Amino acid sequence: MKERTEFDSNLARAHSMNFGLWVGILCSLSFLFAVYARGGLLLAQLGNLLGIFAIILAGMFLRKYREVISPLTFGQACRIAFLTYFFASLITAVVQFIYFRYLDHGQVAEQMTNLLESPEYQRILQRLSGQSDVKDIVESATSLLYNPIQMTIQLTWMNLILSIILTPLTALIGITGGKKK
Repeated sequence: MKERTEFDSNLARAHSMNFGLWVGILCSLSFLFAVYARGGLLLAQLGNLLGIFAIILAGMFLRKYREVISPLTFGQACRIAFLTYFFASLITAVVQFIYFRYLDHGQVAEQMTNLLESPEYQRILQRLSGQSDVKDIVESATSLLYNPIQMTIQLTWMNLILSIILTPLTALIGITGGKKK
């Protein structure tokens, strides 16, 4: 078998898809535990742990790639990590859409609406916006909550922003420790 010493972009993308599938499954489970927790602290904490483990797993996959397939620079590791999170975000978006479209029946939107309309949150919005009447802000925010596609798009954007933040950390996990090829 020929030893790989140079970075193969297509191979990296293929492995990122595979890694992203597993990370996306963990992120999806984390999301489902979080939404089904509704007051159950144990399920919410389990969801948080799954989310943290997904980040660690992405780093472990990256490290295995570096050990078995090809040595990586920090930039290459960042590229694979970001693609992994990108594909994980796609998997998670599908799960979130199915949840909001077929299983939720507006429960999350109702909880968010109650939060936005609470007196404490109203005071925070007034301070942040500088307006005494924040009813328009609350109405525009709650109108987005009852559309499954809008909810999924919002969460996907949040996942992608989080991916950008986590990419360097995951790349560091992937290029440090373990056996170097």
